[in-house]
Amino acid sequence: MKYLLKREQMQACDARTIKELNIPSELLMETAGARCADIILREYQSALSKKVLILCGNGNNGGDGMVIARHLYASGIFVMLMLPQKGRMSPESSSNLKRCRQLAIPIFESTNADDIADTNPGLIIDALFGIGFKGELDPSLDELISRINELDCPKLAIDIPSGIDANTGNGSGIMATATIAIEEYKLGHFLAEGRKHSGKLHLVKIGIPLEYKLGIDYYMLDDVDIILPSRPIDAHKGSFGKVFLIGGSVDYPGSIMLSAKAALKSGAGLVYLYSRKENLHYYANPMEIMPRAIPETKDGQPDPKALESALKAATAIVVGPGMGLDPYALKVLETVLRCSEVPTVVDADAITLIAMHPELKQYLNRDGIILTPHKGEFCRLLGIDMDTLNQDIIMHVDQFRRQHKCALLLKDHCSIYADQYRVILLQSGNDALATGGSGDVLSGIIASFAAQQLSQTKAVCSASLLMGKTAERLSRSRHSYSVRPTDIIEHLGDIDE
Repeated sequence: MKYLLKREQMQACDARTIKELNIPSELLMETAGARCADIILREYQSALSKKVLILCGNGNNGGDGMVIARHLYASGIFVMLMLPQKGRMSPESSSNLKRCRQLAIPIFESTNADDIADTNPGLIIDALFGIGFKGELDPSLDELISRINELDCPKLAIDIPSGIDANTGNGSGIMATATIAIEEYKLGHFLAEGRKHSGKLHLVKIGIPLEYKLGIDYYMLDDVDIILPSRPIDAHKGSFGKVFLIGGSVDYPGSIMLSAKAALKSGAGLVYLYSRKENLHYYANPMEIMPRAIPETKDGQPDPKALESALKAATAIVVGPGMGLDPYALKVLETVLRCSEVPTVVDADAITLIAMHPELKQYLNRDGIILTPHKGEFCRLLGIDMDTLNQDIIMHVDQFRRQHKCALLLKDHCSIYADQYRVILLQSGNDALATGGSGDVLSGIIASFAAQQLSQTKAVCSASLLMGKTAERLSRSRHSYSVRPTDIIEHLGDIDE
């Protein structure tokens, strides 16, 4: 698990280090630049045989670039500085610019895009703005950055690519081949446009004490953080829980079966599939899954008391995949939300029903409820449009988790887990998961892991990471577009060679 910082949190850590440890800002800058230079010398040796062009802004990110210039120069690299901004520099950057002038490092002040191409650089280092950037790029830089992005040479961003907001990942600007994050990764490296603009990520530490970050509740996990349920040698089927899956309608019978198969393949001891009685003929295979008709009254409507009694045997529940949006589905969902006392994954149509019937939100305010919307469903739940969500997705997630006690897994290219205590970005998966049915598979894995006694956070995060890792593994031997949700299920237990 790695910390993720917002702009303000990183700035607060810097300020506290300067004040409490009496470490000058210029020394932090020197450390950052020197360690970035070490990575550049180690990882980008082939690009250093030609000129290195460093774009430096007026703030401390520009100062980092000037320190890098000095260290590369001291290693015999031909380095040049380009200063495309007018106005006053920060004191630390101004001091480092003087040192670069004393070393006779070539420096030119220009926003002319032609000057970039004329230098014929082998490597471009972006130290224009860093995490201080907000809003939109100045139009005077648009042509310059467009020309940089067109050049066929590596582009290396310092801390975060210029033009990308460190908190939201929104923006456009430098398309970096790689980014060297300073001290910790920022949320903007993984959200919105930040992920594709950042390229390969490196991290350098500059000496911020760990205790200065202890109040931060944003983290990142990747597939090395997967925790699988334990499998004691003396276990039996009852040791690994009973997963009850509730969903499926006449029009969409297959979704809940994908969830059930995923729950079975990921280790659940017993899997029960509850659906409308007219659907049961769909669920004869695999034989290990036990289909059951949703209990009904004489008039063919769900019987809340009978359903509540049946659910008492469950260790974990999935409700929603393919269940429909009619009064029948609404009654089933209300019963499940009201009476469930075990981890309950609320997915797909169940989330849309909650958006349509806000009175159901009263049942969300407790531990054990796990909502798994994609971004469209989350927008419906919040009553906002996609543009509004995308302006600051973390802000909306934060507001939701503070309002409700339930857990949230917002499914996206970088999924976000949130509960009352933390927000975790999950870095796993690829476009192979951009297929109908993937979310159904995920809901089954989450419930299975919860039934096998993983904590709520571990069950959700490990399920998401495992699914992503499986998609990545399958994409190494075939085109990603050919990977189906059923392929994911089949290969969940594969062991890396």
